Amino acid sequence: MYTIDASVWVNGFDQREPGHEISRKVLGLLHARGASIILPNLVLVEVAGAISRTRGDHAQAEAFAASLSRLPNVTFAPLDKSYAHLAQTLAAQHGLRGADAVYAAVAKQAASTLITLDNEHLTRLTDIITTCIPAAVLNDLMLAAQTEDDDPEQHQEDGQS
Repeated sequence: MYTIDASVWVNGFDQREPGHEISRKVLGLLHARGASIILPNLVLVEVAGAISRTRGDHAQAEAFAASLSRLPNVTFAPLDKSYAHLAQTLAAQHGLRGADAVYAAVAKQAASTLITLDNEHLTRLTDIITTCIPAAVLNDLMLAAQTEDDDPEQHQEDGQS
């Protein structure tokens, strides 16, 4: 299971950002494989705001957030009292910004891998949750696919020779 920070969603959306292709490919592969993704509902606000600010196009920002909200393999976690308390604790203990703490709380509670481009996530949370950049996830996904392709038992189970 994965939690994906807004930084990755926006990076995958904006072709002008460095690393755009990698983020976009990871998001596409996770979607294609039906990987379980859990996100704080805050992500919709964050991506809409970031896209509107960088593109100056509120309609495009709203459309992207709406399409994200309809992805079939994504579950949204509301920022309820329990998540808010955990986020508060993580913010205080690890010096995180508010929104960053919310993503960390969702990842911790769900025992998911947090995919992020945020350096604070990557450096301050290594002792409590699994964090990684999109390139690392892409590498893992490609290795897993290669292993599946090379597994003769898998081919027999699929009826392939």
